[in-house]
Amino acid sequence: MVIFLVFCQTQCKMKSSQYFNILGERVAKRTAYLFVGTVLVVVGGVAGLMYYLLLAGTALVVAPPAMVAEPQVSYLVDQPNSKVPAQSSLVALLDKHLEATQLSEVDSLIVNGTATSATTTCELVVMARRPNLYTLKTEGIGVEYTFQYGYDGQQGWFKQDSLNLNKDQVEFFMRVALFESSLAHLAWSYQSHEALDYRLDSVLERLPDEQWQGRACAVIVSRELLPFPIYHYIDQQSYEEVYRRTQVLRGTDLVDLEIHFAPFEAAASPRLPMGYELYFDGTLNDTITYTKIRPNLVVFESLFDAPLDATAAGLSPIRALAD
Repeated sequence: MVIFLVFCQTQCKMKSSQYFNILGERVAKRTAYLFVGTVLVVVGGVAGLMYYLLLAGTALVVAPPAMVAEPQVSYLVDQPNSKVPAQSSLVALLDKHLEATQLSEVDSLIVNGTATSATTTCELVVMARRPNLYTLKTEGIGVEYTFQYGYDGQQGWFKQDSLNLNKDQVEFFMRVALFESSLAHLAWSYQSHEALDYRLDSVLERLPDEQWQGRACAVIVSRELLPFPIYHYIDQQSYEEVYRRTQVLRGTDLVDLEIHFAPFEAAASPRLPMGYELYFDGTLNDTITYTKIRPNLVVFESLFDAPLDATAAGLSPIRALAD
């Protein structure tokens, strides 16, 4: 009997522990916990909804100034032109050009060859260093003739010992030599600080495609790094530059310059044309044949400075207007 009473008391205590006494009423703990949990979930949901609405309201207030500022920047850099492909198309094209020519890792070039015109043949040496340093020197074979020019990124200089040229002629031939010697100009423009700092489309712009001598070519105009724009024609099968053109001043007249590149050396690295034909106003002026192309040799920046006895001219890089 005593054991039974103890058992009953224990059971009563266990049953009483399953209830709360709330205002004189017994409420099951399970029910109370369920009620409290439900209240917490509802309150938390309401608080989360209010927080979301506050964030949404803040976004509505902040967004308009950003939307106004973006077109202003775009207007200053990208003039609308429905004929020009998107910049992503330009980047893809340039990447394929770098892959085809293997110029992405080339920081300098020394090129040897010969230049042949109607009356003379000269030995030729071109030196170049990224992003826009160039020299070109020719020496007559069998005749006393030397021509040398350089460009240090800000001014050009000219030195020769047999011709009596006036200022306009000197500046014209400096521009011609710069046009010829800037063999890697397109690749180096793409990887230049100007393209990174001021946006690619301030340095290079893709124009509508054209046919050139039966080839489908992408056309890119380069600006900023040289004192005149150059129009580069990229074969859309090989992604090599097959043709380029520009206009330069001779006195007060504009002269059309064209380069028709020779075939590329397939086994060479980098892969570059093994020469070119140079045209003035549609007439062949001379033919250049490369015999050796040496990349990434040490080329000191001082080699592009004007010698004391050279004629210098300011040929600062300027942004030329597109057609």
